[in-house]
Amino acid sequence: MARKDYRELSGNKYSLRAKSYHMIRRVDFISNHLGALGDLLVTTMIGFILAILTLAGAAGLIVYAIFGEQGHTAVANIIPSLMIAIGGVLVALNVLLTNPSQGLQFSVSMRFLRKKISSKSISGVTVQYNPFRFAEGIDSKSILEMEVNGKIKYLAMYRVRGTISPVCFDVELNELAGLNSRLLHAMERDTVLTTINTVNASKVEKRNLPENATESMKRKRDINYEVTSQLKYNQQLSTLVIISTDTLDVMRSRIESFEIICRQGIVVGRLRLEGEELKSAVQEIYS
Repeated sequence: MARKDYRELSGNKYSLRAKSYHMIRRVDFISNHLGALGDLLVTTMIGFILAILTLAGAAGLIVYAIFGEQGHTAVANIIPSLMIAIGGVLVALNVLLTNPSQGLQFSVSMRFLRKKISSKSISGVTVQYNPFRFAEGIDSKSILEMEVNGKIKYLAMYRVRGTISPVCFDVELNELAGLNSRLLHAMERDTVLTTINTVNASKVEKRNLPENATESMKRKRDINYEVTSQLKYNQQLSTLVIISTDTLDVMRSRIESFEIICRQGIVVGRLRLEGEELKSAVQEIYS
């Protein structure tokens, strides 16, 4: 029997002290297409009003560009009108969405844009503002370098699969607790260890079969694909472990300590993110 979807009936959660225009709402038709980021970005009634005003302003500019000067410049303004429409939608999304930890997304974007434009070197030449970049001298591109309040920090990121489950025995739990304690001790006070858990929708793909696969094997593959791809609650847990240090020498030592504990059984599997995969993971977190 199929499970009933109660999300439409559950409504949005409001604080009893919140005013009507401060109540937080989730915009499903936008958030459902943003993955883990969609669970973070919400909106308020003020956001709705600002978004509508932004779209109205963009529409007014387009109407003026097309019908102004008695329509003589309509053809010449087709491309500018298209750019105004695209820009209006993007700005409207920024003023609609709100990051509860940082405030209105439009303000966050403006702070980033201002920082990007105004960042200058000692000689006064504008430089590229990029808070995250690959550390120099690391061929594998597995360590990120970032600047925080004028200080350089280094980050390494792992995607891991955990071992704790409801069917673990007490002996196994004690052993894992001991590994976890040794891991925290090995990190010491010069290192920050952070774990990020997110629930993402699984991407279902057809299984690759050998060239000599029979028709029955292909039908079985297709049936399995159809069943799994139609599941409404097809989700997976993604766990990222991030190590942050002040120097590369400390980072190398902490990576070695972390991987030793992992090999002893604190996780089922681990993957150290590198290159584009590491860049993509960081963008997903901080976008």
